[in-house]
Amino acid sequence: MKKISIFTALLTMTVLLFSCKQAQDIKAFTEANYSLQGVEDVKLNGIDLEDRLQTKRNLSYNEQDSLLNAITNNSLQVSAVMALYVDLQDQTEERALTLTKLKWLLLVNGEEALTGTINRDIVLQDGLNTVPFNTPVQLTENDGQPNYTGLSRLITLIGQQRDIRQHVTFQIKPTVQTPVGNIESPSFITVMKPAEVAVSNGETQ
Repeated sequence: MKKISIFTALLTMTVLLFSCKQAQDIKAFTEANYSLQGVEDVKLNGIDLEDRLQTKRNLSYNEQDSLLNAITNNSLQVSAVMALYVDLQDQTEERALTLTKLKWLLLVNGEEALTGTINRDIVLQDGLNTVPFNTPVQLTENDGQPNYTGLSRLITLIGQQRDIRQHVTFQIKPTVQTPVGNIESPSFITVMKPAEVAVSNGETQ
C-alpha cells in the first residue's frame, strides 16, 4: 500500500504543472479497484484452450511436444481477450487513462508461473474494459533459472480438468502515459485472486 501511495504521489506531482484534469484522472485510476471479470478466446500457440476445456479433450501428443518445444525455445505465445473491470472511487465525471505497456504475472497456488508484457497503448475507463492482446509468454525465474514449478502445477490442473480459477492469482503492472514521459508502477496490482468455493445453496463461503 505504501508503494502504491508513493506511485500515486509521483504521478500526480509530475503532471500538476501541465494539466490539473490529467492529474486528477491519474490519481483516480491509481486509487481504483481492479478486478478480472474473465478471459475469452484463449489460444496458446494457436491451440484453443477454451475449446479443449469445454469439450474435455486433452492435448494430443503432437500438441504437447509443440508446446514443450516452444517453452524450451522461449517462443510461447498467448492471445486472448481480457475483461478488466475498473471501479473508480470518484465517479463525478468521465475519466480515462492511457497505458503504454502492461506487464502481467500469473501465480498458481502462490507460485509464480508465467509472465509477459502487452506492448501497446491501452485506454482504460471506469467500468468494464475489453482488452484484446497477443503477447509472448515467459517462465518466471528463480535465482536466474527458469521456474518450472508453477507451470507444472498449471498443466496438472488443466490435465485434471479442474477449475483453475480456484488456484490462480493474476497481477498486472501498468506503465502510465504522462506529459513528462511514461511512468511504471513500482509493484504489481492483484486483479484476480483464487475464486471462492461455491456451496450447494448457490452462495459462496
